[in-house]
Amino acid sequence: MTMQVVTPKVERVGSYTALVGESAIWDERAEALLWVDIAGRNVLRTQPATGETESWQFPEMTGFVQPADDRTWLVGQHDHILKFDPATGDRSLFAQLESGKSGNRTNDAGCDRQGRLWVGTMPLPRTGREPVGKLYRIGSYGSSEPIETGLTIPNGIAFSPDGQVFYWADTVVTPHQVWRARYDPDTGTPGGKETFALLPEGRPDGATIDAHGCYWVAAVRGSRLLRYTPDGDLDLEVHLPVSRPSKIAFGGADLKTIFVTSISDGLSPDELAAEPLAGALLALNLGIQGLPATQFATGP
Repeated sequence: MTMQVVTPKVERVGSYTALVGESAIWDERAEALLWVDIAGRNVLRTQPATGETESWQFPEMTGFVQPADDRTWLVGQHDHILKFDPATGDRSLFAQLESGKSGNRTNDAGCDRQGRLWVGTMPLPRTGREPVGKLYRIGSYGSSEPIETGLTIPNGIAFSPDGQVFYWADTVVTPHQVWRARYDPDTGTPGGKETFALLPEGRPDGATIDAHGCYWVAAVRGSRLLRYTPDGDLDLEVHLPVSRPSKIAFGGADLKTIFVTSISDGLSPDELAAEPLAGALLALNLGIQGLPATQFATGP
């Protein structure tokens, strides 16, 4: 298979510059892109047509935002998940992930095709990079169950179009590797994991699936997006004007706009001068269609 390399036209969407932009997900109801600034502790909603960005501040580092089918959002904090109503501003505890102060925070998250939420936790900066992170499955009423432990930065969560393959990664422990496992949609149980892909550049961060079942991953510290076929072949490399892309989401009316969040935190002054778009929300169009985002299912 011949791999294609492209350097597309990339546009900035809005003026917000994130420290750690993440968790991009298209909200069809609002026709807007939801994302977070983890270190800035903000949940963001950007209208692509105008660039207008609303923001909501949270008390802790905010790992992810996930729309639910009752028009609320789930918002990741450190040891717990909040349920947030953007219409009223109401916030309530939805799921307690870990007892006591674990020294972790939520990170990457994504729903399977049935609307179960999968959430990774990782060490806070002050606790270093010990393998104390976990991968949780969250049920409709806030039940949480750790499915995998011993992780550092769980990332790359995505599900095949038929919901029978589960993808994920650990950005630090296996810095270039993406795993996959057969997945039982009825029970939400993954089978034994195997290596799906090894990144040629960068480390696996946020991921998504397109309408062809191909797996897209942001290669953080690699300045590119990578697309893998369902067989694990790298067939497309998309070069970007930022070194730390962090999450990908297909959106827009036709689901052909590719939105990419990025990171500015940790770059030196010289690096920031060379990367004026670092931390921005980016958009590009390659004529490739994505899948509608799965909402979290609040009922059985």
